[in-house]
Amino acid sequence: MFAVKVILQDIKKLETEALIVGFYQDIRPLKGLAGELDWLLCGSLSDLILNNKMNGSLGDVALLTSQGKVPATKIFLIGLGPKEEESLSSLRAAARIAASSAVGAGVTSAAIEYFDPAGTPYDKVIAALGEGLSEGAKGNTLMVSLLAPDTAAYEKMSQLVKT
Repeated sequence: MFAVKVILQDIKKLETEALIVGFYQDIRPLKGLAGELDWLLCGSLSDLILNNKMNGSLGDVALLTSQGKVPATKIFLIGLGPKEEESLSSLRAAARIAASSAVGAGVTSAAIEYFDPAGTPYDKVIAALGEGLSEGAKGNTLMVSLLAPDTAAYEKMSQLVKT
């Protein structure tokens, strides 16, 4: 069973098993939720990059513990590839990798950052994310909360997920 809902919530208050955040190969310092988590985890994510454990290539995945800094016990850091090559198909691939990694780690509920290819309508992004997550879950139970970046996005995204 696979399901997606949209939420607007601080990552320090999420009630989920796992948190999935992405980062681009060519953007440093880390931005978005990856940057926020890196700060909360005292640079643990940056250490992976600086020590050449991952570089943000599409397909890169790291599983970290939250060290009690956020309620989710598992954190998946997903490479999104170069920002200038971002597309709906790369987004779908990243979502597939994220879901497959989460299911492989025994996760049944996860919150995922909304990855936003610039200028792409919400409906197309949500469809690509949903397809990738469903493909990665491969019929396993995975309840996904899509983290809206702000109130306006939450309202638009919620309408699309309901339809």
